[in-house]
Amino acid sequence: MPNVAAVRLTYNPRVLWFDPNGVEFSAGDALIVKTERGLEYGVADENLKEVSEDAIAKLKSPLKPVMRKATSEDSAKWANLQAQAEEALPVFKEMVEQYKLDMHPVTVEFLFDGDKAIFYFEADERIDFRELVRALAAKFHVRIDMRQIGVRDEARIVGGFGHCGQELCCARLGGQFNPVSIRMAKDQDLSLNPQKISGLCGRLMCCLRYESDTYKEFKCHCPKQGSMVKVPGGEAKVVEINVPRETVTLQVEDKRVRVPVAEMGVDKKSGKPNSVSADVLEAAINAANPNMQVAEIVDRSIFTGTDKLAEAPVARHNESSRKSRKAEADEEQGRSSRRRRRSRGASSQATVEEKRDSQRKQRSRGETAGGEDQQKQGQGRVKRRSSQTAQGSKRRDGQASQNVQPKRSSDKPQQQKNRGAAQKQDKPKQQRRPGQRSSGLSQTKAQGSQQTQASETSTHRRPRRRTHKAQGGESQNREQ
Repeated sequence: MPNVAAVRLTYNPRVLWFDPNGVEFSAGDALIVKTERGLEYGVADENLKEVSEDAIAKLKSPLKPVMRKATSEDSAKWANLQAQAEEALPVFKEMVEQYKLDMHPVTVEFLFDGDKAIFYFEADERIDFRELVRALAAKFHVRIDMRQIGVRDEARIVGGFGHCGQELCCARLGGQFNPVSIRMAKDQDLSLNPQKISGLCGRLMCCLRYESDTYKEFKCHCPKQGSMVKVPGGEAKVVEINVPRETVTLQVEDKRVRVPVAEMGVDKKSGKPNSVSADVLEAAINAANPNMQVAEIVDRSIFTGTDKLAEAPVARHNESSRKSRKAEADEEQGRSSRRRRRSRGASSQATVEEKRDSQRKQRSRGETAGGEDQQKQGQGRVKRRSSQTAQGSKRRDGQASQNVQPKRSSDKPQQQKNRGAAQKQDKPKQQRRPGQRSSGLSQTKAQGSQQTQASETSTHRRPRRRTHKAQGGESQNREQ
């Protein structure tokens, strides 16, 4: 039978077979092998292995040779290439962000020849990365190979620990991925919560497939859950099935009894167990009752016969601790009362200060309003005086125009006019009161009193109707 060398490569999950080519090695030795990509660095998974010729014939390609056993120089070169790969990964991520490509960089691998680098990335769709390949080639000066992988391959390369606490099955066991369905979880009576049946990759756990065939086979040879089974004195219902222990739980009257499937009677037609004998049922009941059978798990030779059970725990109170706790509580209560007083005093001071501020603001507003009123009154007085002087000038102009008139043939009107002027001159001149307009007209006492009352009540004056006696006299003379 031919011998093969089982070698595990760094980024290949499966163990590959190679032709030993006369090289002697043992499990765990580093080997330099030749693959389709070139020279690669690998580790022997086991010693020389004998396989049949039929197994070699089923391979898709002929066996590649093992070149040599790795030397110290080869190991140092491989360590240097690994360091270059770690430094290249951040650069790979930066360039992906720079070109805004929808991909997730996973890792970088430099082949042992040193003239080729493989960049692994994960993406949902096909991506045009031609510009990215040119940039990477200009940066690293090697041939660039872009390799798109799935989320399961990413988890296998990166590695990690699963829900069970062990290393991921895909990284530890390797092998080819097989499809996993939700039906496998249902057959194993597992919870269908995605968080419990999904792995780190976000897909269903690979281990669901490992025991799927075992569950299927056992359920084909045991009664279904909810079915009835014959027992001495009647029937019992199957309420639970335990596949790892290969037992079923029966509801017998008001008890639950666990019976091994191998000890049940089998129906000839269906080929499934459907009955339990009296001996098997009695043994199952005795095993379920702890009072009937005592397990010898403790060496009784260590007991003297006068041993007693431990006393029940009793709470013991210390008087000093009670006093200290009470003193602490009183002190805390005093602190809280002092804080309340301080807060009340601070609040009262704040209210007093607010009242003072409001009073000051009101006073300042009153002073500004009073000043504005005084300014308005002064402006009104100035306007009234200017209007009085203008009216006086108009009146004098009117009198001058009246005095300069053409002589008439009749002397009576002229004499009456002269008499009226003389009477006016003889009359004493009335003194003006402050705020009175200089109209030059004779006013009655009633009108003067009304004017003073109006001036006292309001600063604005109502316009008065003016009548000139001179004009009235002229109109009378014309009528005569």
